[in-house]
Amino acid sequence: MRAPSAILAALAALSVATDAASLRAAGNGTNVNPEIVGGVEAAVGKHLYLAGLRETAAGSTFCGGALIAPKYVLTAGHCIETDAFTANYVALGTHFASGSADGERIRVTRRIVHPDYVSVEGTPFNDWAILELETAAKTKPIKVKFDDNAVGTVATVRGWGSTRSGGSGSNVLKEVSVKIWDNAKCDKAIQQTSQGAAQHVTDTMVCAGGVRGQDSCQGDSGGPFTVKGANGEDVITGVVSWGYGCALQNTPGVYARLSKAQDFISPYLSA
Repeated sequence: MRAPSAILAALAALSVATDAASLRAAGNGTNVNPEIVGGVEAAVGKHLYLAGLRETAAGSTFCGGALIAPKYVLTAGHCIETDAFTANYVALGTHFASGSADGERIRVTRRIVHPDYVSVEGTPFNDWAILELETAAKTKPIKVKFDDNAVGTVATVRGWGSTRSGGSGSNVLKEVSVKIWDNAKCDKAIQQTSQGAAQHVTDTMVCAGGVRGQDSCQGDSGGPFTVKGANGEDVITGVVSWGYGCALQNTPGVYARLSKAQDFISPYLSA
């Protein structure tokens, strides 16, 4: 799950080498069927808060998101700050990456990117954005958790991203479990990649994964990074952001940490 290199460079960049830094958004949907690497098909009808960002109501999903309030979807800033795609609609409660067979599709009326969002050499910082919807969703929003999680906590990522770096995948929602890393260890691992010297993991980010064959990938950007709440329900604690390749051993994916965006996100929870 990460954004297209078109969001980095061009649609052709979906075939970047596995050690190249990549945002985790998908292609334009005409030749990309996004999916998660090494995951399983998610239960139908269980994660209705999950949003697919689309240019047309029944078109293909290019990024993910999560409904955090009846009229607001949380996603990644780099999914919005791009000329490659425009999030005109969100699809909620759907199991599929395209079409209109299930769920609801709502027009986006406003796109609000975090004021400190910036992309430096392809790496997004402060990678959060809010989409305001034309009408309130019928779907129940996911709870937002602003507390940080302990290293080793198991998180779950869901989306319609690629099954391998630059690859295509299923049209159905997938999920994969990943363990949270220590940021210093993650930064060191990123530095050891061939292009990592120019990139750094900051305290606005959280890393998870690093197990070969299990990761988010292109097409998953903006999707929810969740842990279990006190009652066993999903709570969102991060947003799919970036990484080097997908599902590489000892190279975790990087997520935008919500604890560092509380002032930005909180006003929309009660709006």
